[in-house]
Amino acid sequence: MRVSLRYQVLSGVLSVAAIAAVGAMTLPAGTTEWRPVSRPVAAPARPVAAPAQRLAAPTRQAAARKRLPAEISAAKPARLVTTTLDHTGRPIVTVREVTDKTEAQQASTALGVEVDGIVRALEAPTGTDTYRSRQWDLTTMRVPAAWERSTGAGVTVAVIDTGVDASHPDLAGRVLTGYDATTDQVGGSTDPQGHGTHVAGTVAALAGNGIGVAGVAPDVRILPVRVLGANGEGYDSDTAEGVVWAADHGADVINMSLGGTSQSSALTSAVAYARSKGVVVVAAAGNERQKGSPTSYPGADPGVIAVAATDSADRVASYSNAGGYVDVAAPGSAILSTYPTALASSGYASMSGTSMASPHVAALAALLVAARPGLTPDEVESALEDSAVDLGAAGKDNDFGYGRVDAVAALDKVAPEEKPTTTPTPTPTITPVPAKPTVTTDVTARTVTYGTRTSTTFKVTAGGEPWAAQPVSLCVSAAGGAWSCTAGKTTSTGTYTVARTATASFRVRLTASTASSTSTYTVKAGLAVARGAKKTLTVKVTGAAGQKLTVQRYVNKRWSTVKSYAATSTRTVTGLVSGGSYRVVLSSTSKVAGVTSQTVKA
Repeated sequence: MRVSLRYQVLSGVLSVAAIAAVGAMTLPAGTTEWRPVSRPVAAPARPVAAPAQRLAAPTRQAAARKRLPAEISAAKPARLVTTTLDHTGRPIVTVREVTDKTEAQQASTALGVEVDGIVRALEAPTGTDTYRSRQWDLTTMRVPAAWERSTGAGVTVAVIDTGVDASHPDLAGRVLTGYDATTDQVGGSTDPQGHGTHVAGTVAALAGNGIGVAGVAPDVRILPVRVLGANGEGYDSDTAEGVVWAADHGADVINMSLGGTSQSSALTSAVAYARSKGVVVVAAAGNERQKGSPTSYPGADPGVIAVAATDSADRVASYSNAGGYVDVAAPGSAILSTYPTALASSGYASMSGTSMASPHVAALAALLVAARPGLTPDEVESALEDSAVDLGAAGKDNDFGYGRVDAVAALDKVAPEEKPTTTPTPTPTITPVPAKPTVTTDVTARTVTYGTRTSTTFKVTAGGEPWAAQPVSLCVSAAGGAWSCTAGKTTSTGTYTVARTATASFRVRLTASTASSTSTYTVKAGLAVARGAKKTLTVKVTGAAGQKLTVQRYVNKRWSTVKSYAATSTRTVTGLVSGGSYRVVLSSTSKVAGVTSQTVKA
């Protein structure tokens, strides 16, 4: 049911509450059987101990009558969400608009019928330290020490949120092609609101690249799923669809930094479906402590790891919800992370909320799955809870759950570090071994505009000397495709230079013997917006012809879409409000990252 959900933040950007997804597939052999949740429209909002059996149709319809608005007419239509199953048992969420109560009550074959509520962001004031010089959260969780054993390589984390700015240099090469549930199209790689990019940076910002911040799991892939619009609002049905889509498209972990005070059977069924496919589901616990800590969903849904927030002194945050559904806690106050450069020129922002705490736990779950593939969601949750630092009252409590997560201790639970042997060994016979080559590159990760001529130079050394005139293998992967390799030789100084015109995002890898190094290029579309004649803008695009392009106007402290069209190389946009503030958002493709223009006055 579309209920009112809010961003779990306390710092001037938003954290949000989401709903479960549509869709499902036949379960692979060996997966845990799941059953859909059936909840009548009138069911009270409360934690659910376990998925229930399907309701009989008369009970469902009677409940629907209780929950329907007092008046339904052509002038005041109602949006209803219906959850059904396809022939494989996959949950399907559909939305329809009805104009009379008789029509609204006709859902005899549905698992659940719910009034579609609004999801929205809850803004809160920011702290004074907007740009922090260090990340206290990683130190508190002992993340750098954990990187010696796992960085999340090979794991995909779905960020169900406002989208993710794939062109951000600190996320270069990490963001996959995702899905925009608000438009039912491939997308999600732009973020007109900012919250999703902040969450994604906490999970997977590049480490050791010399800029910005580091994520908890810097080698994971981010699967962006947009369920909220540029104004920070959306529908339960879109969030439910996003959860199922992520589960069907390779997500190992799902993060939902969002929540509301009413349950949705669509969401609960979608979470159950995702878990049946081995997906770990993590959500924010809520930011309404000052309002009595009303139970927040999906955090309180069965199988979801609900995360409370702590500050730099390991105290529960003043806004963080308390309740029996809280499983663990994680740093959530004054968290520095990535932010769209179109919204903050530095590309970074400090935010607070359980929205910021949740991705710390989702990323730690990814470290565990990477360290020991095949872990079930229950095993991951147990490892997080059993290894947490017990804070507050002894044992599990309503503020911290089982405690604040610890990366090293959690890894010890699933993949104990091997202790070196102390058995004396004979002194070995020393035989000179030829030095092995090492490979370095002058470009680790870079974002360039479509059409740019790139140059990457690799340097190969062995024993500190140039590996001159030696055979190497050069491989290129364009737009996430398969590697294409050719043989070559280093120069007399041990270098190898590759020139390439950037027409799609790509990776370049040079291998010398068993050593290799990779450079990642994110190619963004070219977008230039200028004021033309009065009430017009001139828009020029390169590298994304035919892709969706939206014109947005800033009114009442929010961006609203006023025009959409397929991108062409040059276009004059007319009919704008004189003196109005506008920007243009170009969506991503599988080859080229989208981009958001600067603000221009019409």
